Amino acid sequence: MPDRYEESFRNAVAFVTHTREYRSSDVLPALARQGYTTTERPHDRETERLLAQFGPDLVVLAIDPRAEGDVALVRAVARASSATLLVIAPGPNPQGMSSALEAGADLCLRDTDGVDVLTAQLVALGRRRVQSAPVETEDEPSVINVRDLMLDFDRCQAVRNHETIPLTPTEFKILAYLARNAGKVVSPVEILRAVQDYTYSEREAQEIVKVYIRRIRRKVEVDPAEPSYIINVRGFGYMLERRAQRRESVTRQAAA
Repeated sequence: MPDRYEESFRNAVAFVTHTREYRSSDVLPALARQGYTTTERPHDRETERLLAQFGPDLVVLAIDPRAEGDVALVRAVARASSATLLVIAPGPNPQGMSSALEAGADLCLRDTDGVDVLTAQLVALGRRRVQSAPVETEDEPSVINVRDLMLDFDRCQAVRNHETIPLTPTEFKILAYLARNAGKVVSPVEILRAVQDYTYSEREAQEIVKVYIRRIRRKVEVDPAEPSYIINVRGFGYMLERRAQRRESVTRQAAA
């Protein structure tokens, strides 16, 4: 592993909390192998205070998102911490994964994925952590403008009318991928493959991307119920519309 990667994780902290039995014998060693110092404990009323105290780089929640209380926990942790939030849920359960993402999770893995997938995802997080500002190339400019929406890849910011839009890292990556492919329809599987080193089934990808698009529209669109930027092309995927005036056939299905 490159020295830069190792250096970036030398002081990294992972906070692991859970509401159910989970494979800690898989999760905790995988975190340790990736250089995290790990604090692990069951969820209780002290969880949010401890999050503030430790200021972790990664929060891992082993929960069951079919339970409303567990979804509320994801929501509370997302509000209390700016760390990457990884949910480990029983699977397969696309609806539960969607609920966790809707509540604020950045990533959602299934118990059934196993330690190899967890390790691969942690390695992917490590690559993102050590990345410096993207290298500007002829094909990949550092700034993309779509009407009054500007994406600054050096600062990882989206700005509309001189106002910064508060996107999570995953939301920004999805919007950035759509912007780099503006005017082109991309499928949910393509979107997730581009922003996460993890491959979902077509059904899972549809459910998960739907949640992210809904979250991004709430922040980007003037009227999320009548989106003018992120358009749904039914049966195919999503497109970032470059033009102010859209074709009528696209307009009718934009918010689907």
